[in-house]
Amino acid sequence: MNKQFITGLFAVLIVMLFGACNNEVTTIGEDTLDHLVGTDFMDTLTVQAYSYLEDTLNTTNLSANLVGDLHDPIFGDTRASIYSQFTLSGSSVNFGDHPQIDSVVLTMQLASYYGDTTSKVGIRVYQLQDAISSNGHYYSNNTIAHDNTPLNYSQTGYEIHPNSDVIVDTGSYSPHIRIRLTNAFGQYLLNNQEHMNSVEHFRNFFKGLCITAVSHTGSIGYMLITNMNSSLSGIVVYYHNDSKSSIKYTFPCSNKCKRFNNFTHNYNASNSSNFTQEVLAGQHEIGAQQLFVQASAGVKTRITFPYLAKTFESLGKRVVINRAELVITDVSPNETFLVHPAALSIQGHKSADGSVSYIPDDSYYSNADYFGGTYNAAKHEYRFRVTSYVQGIISGTSNLANYLDLVVKGSGVRANRLVIGGTGLNNNNRLRLELSYTTY
Repeated sequence: MNKQFITGLFAVLIVMLFGACNNEVTTIGEDTLDHLVGTDFMDTLTVQAYSYLEDTLNTTNLSANLVGDLHDPIFGDTRASIYSQFTLSGSSVNFGDHPQIDSVVLTMQLASYYGDTTSKVGIRVYQLQDAISSNGHYYSNNTIAHDNTPLNYSQTGYEIHPNSDVIVDTGSYSPHIRIRLTNAFGQYLLNNQEHMNSVEHFRNFFKGLCITAVSHTGSIGYMLITNMNSSLSGIVVYYHNDSKSSIKYTFPCSNKCKRFNNFTHNYNASNSSNFTQEVLAGQHEIGAQQLFVQASAGVKTRITFPYLAKTFESLGKRVVINRAELVITDVSPNETFLVHPAALSIQGHKSADGSVSYIPDDSYYSNADYFGGTYNAAKHEYRFRVTSYVQGIISGTSNLANYLDLVVKGSGVRANRLVIGGTGLNNNNRLRLELSYTTY
């Protein structure tokens, strides 16, 4: 066979192959189309949903920690507390001869906040009586015994300025909160240098702090999101000794320190009958009107597709799901302080035992742009692509159940909440599953 003919034929095949691949990438699942050309579209599949209380979250050594006191007219009251170890700066401690306290301050860098920062929150600091286990896991309902008397120098509330640098001496530092503690506590640390020859000895002597909130001014309050691993977070002791003045020593909360969050909720403080009837009284029919999601081990929403498989079985044909999107609408988008979450997440469940599992579309397997879940400010909605999950359910090849749980993404380090349009609404606020599919 002519060599030039073979070469030309090979080139044509390559062009055809890449042309076919490009066509698939640019049409299947393209978001700019209402639904795909040559397919059927459905958004009336029966969806049932209800909101219920989260069990607990593992809050051990998360990327951020919350402390604050917050009132939400719909979700009631939330309080967050930090339990944390501290460590030594360096391998040895020498406070010099006759160290005397000048002041001692607990500092926490602000990563973000939630609520009304014009409020003042009564943050209290207590010394732990029992140790935090270096090997254990701690959950959102765990506590550690602490002293009854707070270490705060003053019992007033704390106002924060999360967008302003903090001037300390002659230096300017990124936003953080500074809570002055009693001089007696500072002198207690200075007087026990013999317990600071190693980190292990120090933690046996000083087990850590509970940092909690007891009250707030104003109608809402706030929740601080802190970075405890920052160089701006720790217990800072200012002192002098026989030979020097104006000395500083910091006990940091490094990434080798164990810490966790405790969250408590008082949902009886809610002013919403829909919320209390659905979430507290278990009246699931309210989910046809409103649904609820809350971070900080608060509230999640279960979404069920009871007739998903049977609907497509009744067609008597094979079905290919080209695109499936779950649409969630924020029906309270104009809140001043209690703003929507930046992103939501979905938890799948194994059909065998109900254990939590990623669905095949999750960004864990794909990527965030494909999976979705981020807030669309123009439409006040969140969209998740669940194409592979739906295909598996209707084809009978999935090991996942036909229900999903909707949660705030990063719930352990967030305080946001969301009110969602229910499944029974007759407008665009309706929680729905949009399906583009082909039968053959």
